[in-house]
Amino acid sequence: MRARVLQATVITVLLAVLLLGIPLASAWLGQVQQNLISRATDIADEVRVATDRRLQADRPIDEIALQQIVDSQSDLTVYIEVTYQGSTYSAGDPPGDTSTFASLGGSYGQLIVVAVPEAEVRAHTASAAVLIAVVGLSAISIGVSVALWQAQRIAAPLARLTRRAEELGSGRARGQWRPSGIAEIDTVAEELARSGAMLTERLEAESRLASDASHQLRTPLTALSMRLDEILATSSEEWVREEARISLEQIDRLTEVVHDLINAPRSSQRRTPGVVDLRSVLTQQSEEWSPAFRAAGRELRIQVPRSAAVWGSSGPLTQVIATLVENSLAHGGGRTQVKVRRNAKSTVVEVSDEGPGIDPALGKCVFERAISGRSSSGTGVGLALARTLVEDDGGRLELLNERPATFGVFLISAPGDESASADDRHDAFSSLPQGAVLPRRRRGRGPHAGAGITRRRSAP
Repeated sequence: MRARVLQATVITVLLAVLLLGIPLASAWLGQVQQNLISRATDIADEVRVATDRRLQADRPIDEIALQQIVDSQSDLTVYIEVTYQGSTYSAGDPPGDTSTFASLGGSYGQLIVVAVPEAEVRAHTASAAVLIAVVGLSAISIGVSVALWQAQRIAAPLARLTRRAEELGSGRARGQWRPSGIAEIDTVAEELARSGAMLTERLEAESRLASDASHQLRTPLTALSMRLDEILATSSEEWVREEARISLEQIDRLTEVVHDLINAPRSSQRRTPGVVDLRSVLTQQSEEWSPAFRAAGRELRIQVPRSAAVWGSSGPLTQVIATLVENSLAHGGGRTQVKVRRNAKSTVVEVSDEGPGIDPALGKCVFERAISGRSSSGTGVGLALARTLVEDDGGRLELLNERPATFGVFLISAPGDESASADDRHDAFSSLPQGAVLPRRRRGRGPHAGAGITRRRSAP
């Protein structure tokens, strides 16, 4: 800001000096020339009076008297020449070929010529030019000084306003704004302070709402978890115990999701990804979503390597896979296939189905919030949130194909189980049928529990 104000003011002063100074300098130099001619005319008139007096007294024209007139011009060098009755009388140094002169005729027929040498004319013109240059430079100096003062006067309040905005953004602004003397800046500062106060009130209200929601949700979830623990401990039916176990895992994930949503705005650091067993995550999704696919008359098929470790977070990755599977169930058709392709550096989880696919006009913005299909009743948040969760762990979520709809989750491969046998390495992939139950680790309630989508299950 300071540089722009200074530059604009200096350019304005320069233009003013050029537009006004050039005509003024030309007029001034012309006036100097006219003054020299006027001085020469006055000297010629003085010589005419002196020679008229001598001729009237019948005395001859004296060159000494003419030299006295030349010597009396202290600030000007002149040459005087008087011609009378064929005789020429002169005083002073003869001028060059170019000079400024004035001529007069006397009462007795004498011709008087007074010449100013060209060197004298240039000297007086140069003095005028120097004076004009000094005036111009003085005007520019004054303009630069005013520009610096004005720039400082404007830039200092703007710098304070910038710091004020930064303090408001970080929640550290406490002092009162001191008026700067510039009405526009003071108005912006007042509006900024008012907006900051309103934003602080809204954040406090949202924080209170989050705390209340956390308390209200945690209590029934804890009670439901205790009830399912009791069913798991007392029931002798294997299918009841299995459904209770799956429900408990869903409650754990829901509790973790609520915890993450409540604490996400307060956290100033991103989570640190760890090693996640992708086979365990996909097996869990197969168990949870297979009943819903069977009820819809469709098939869910998952192909996963025996060793598929990736860098990420278990809960968010589970939520992303669940979102893609749920979208396939709600909007797709035919068989839904989840296939894992893996190499030493990257792992890709592809989720596709045999449905009509995605409208090409919608495919360009399918990951934007509040974007959903015409026949969809969703909020348009699922895919946008899923992409954010994947990117937070250093991965990517892309739409690989519109028809049929194929989504790809690109993850960073992590070192897998290197103790697999040669037969396992030869048969690297295995297919999980609907509802397949593999040996699972003991269910936990810690921070690494999954964060999926809860669905109500009916007994098989």
